[in-house]
Amino acid sequence: MKINIDYNRVAKFYDGMLFFVEWFVSKKRQELLQQAEGVILEVGVGTGSSFKDYPQGKLIIAMDASKEMLRLAEKKIRAYSGHIELQIEDAQNLPFKDETFDTIFTSLVFCSVRNSFKGLREVHRVLKKDGRLLMIEHVKSENRLVGYMMDKFNPVVAKFDNINRETVHYLPLAGFKVKQQENLAFDIVKSIVASK
Repeated sequence: MKINIDYNRVAKFYDGMLFFVEWFVSKKRQELLQQAEGVILEVGVGTGSSFKDYPQGKLIIAMDASKEMLRLAEKKIRAYSGHIELQIEDAQNLPFKDETFDTIFTSLVFCSVRNSFKGLREVHRVLKKDGRLLMIEHVKSENRLVGYMMDKFNPVVAKFDNINRETVHYLPLAGFKVKQQENLAFDIVKSIVASK
């Protein structure tokens, strides 16, 4: 998977760089993950900051495209009382069979997947028919002026992050039914629950 930023290179600084973002997201992530059931796939686990927010005793396959991010995530597994398996995988080309997972979770991931629609189609493919997709993602604002400014500014920051992804718009096109969405920071950071 080609990623815009070399996450292997920045892995050791990543938690420090995102300290305030993590503080903001963690509480909402805890609430959202109360809905996680069965076999769980976390796409784009990064350094494993989400592990502390899962209910105890879950079976989680946690994947990321960066070996160094997963190396740091491995250190956080010990604090979790459940089973977590780490895998280096590409969100755009998941190696799992169709309808493998009961729950799929993403947190601030689809801004860095090169072809986010392809990634969402893959997530749809590996989610069970009665499964649930849980997401916390930052997206392009629906406010016309703010959205326009995000589009204009995106080339400046695209090496690190795409700030203008229309994830909520793409979900139905990828086959999902959006059941719930909540604005966490204006309409730029959203909590999303979707199903097949």
